[in-house]
Amino acid sequence: MSQIAHTLKTIKEAVASYDNYQDEVMILEFDHTSLDDLKSFAPLNPSRFDSVILIGVSDGEMEIQVDYITYKAGKNSLVLIMPTHITFFTKGSNNLKGWVLTISKSYITTLSFSQQQQPTVISYMQLKKNPLTAFEPYEYKSLYSSLDFVRGKMRKPTHLFYKETINIALKMFFLDLGNLYLAKREHYIAPSLSRQEELFIDFQTLLREHCKKQHDVKFYANKLCITTQYLSSILKEQSGKSASQWIQEALMIEAKGMLKSPRINVQQVADELNFPDQSTFGKFFKKHAGLSPLAFRKS
Repeated sequence: MSQIAHTLKTIKEAVASYDNYQDEVMILEFDHTSLDDLKSFAPLNPSRFDSVILIGVSDGEMEIQVDYITYKAGKNSLVLIMPTHITFFTKGSNNLKGWVLTISKSYITTLSFSQQQQPTVISYMQLKKNPLTAFEPYEYKSLYSSLDFVRGKMRKPTHLFYKETINIALKMFFLDLGNLYLAKREHYIAPSLSRQEELFIDFQTLLREHCKKQHDVKFYANKLCITTQYLSSILKEQSGKSASQWIQEALMIEAKGMLKSPRINVQQVADELNFPDQSTFGKFFKKHAGLSPLAFRKS
């Protein structure tokens, strides 16, 4: 079966009521009467998205297939759909009620979590292979409160720091979610990994250790004893991003973190990240951030 690709913009056009920020972040509530709208996220055909989608079930039960495995999401549960998942809905109970948070892949990267703040201490592969999590009622209520905080910020477009408040609220949501996931980590099934998945995890480890100094895909491919073409094809399949994109995003996270410190000048950031000179670093940063390092620091 062919896979249908969905963007947040096409999802937005399929539903009647929602809170939306620049077609990058969207929140909506649903019940059994709007299940047809929900199916528009992933119709009865295999579908992928360019977004991270979180579906909270507040009441009732729904069935959803993720990578062709059927999951029954009951009251106080959460389904996490990643851009690499193939997803479609099957049915929902008459008392079904819940919410959806959708964030585009490109927007997720702008949130710039530090390594210490990563909410996915439960590994990416564990979350990918365990998309459904059941919470205690008080845990689910706490997560919904965090979601409502995000929605409240989205409804204040006249705020002088509108985007910044939304970003902070989203970070808080994901940190709260990460905290809940950590409490549940013993319930996750240890994933049985394919060779490609093992290489993907090994690449991520190497990238964390060497991204500041090593910007060439060939370095990581050699470390993994595979070709650059094979490495990029694995990463594209597992995450939707090429090896070059992974390296560039890792560099941008490091650069933004250092630029936030007033004690480090732009030349020192360029040196720390192994760019040949400040000008080359500045061009790289502006290409990926849309503004110069100095402008980013002032913002």
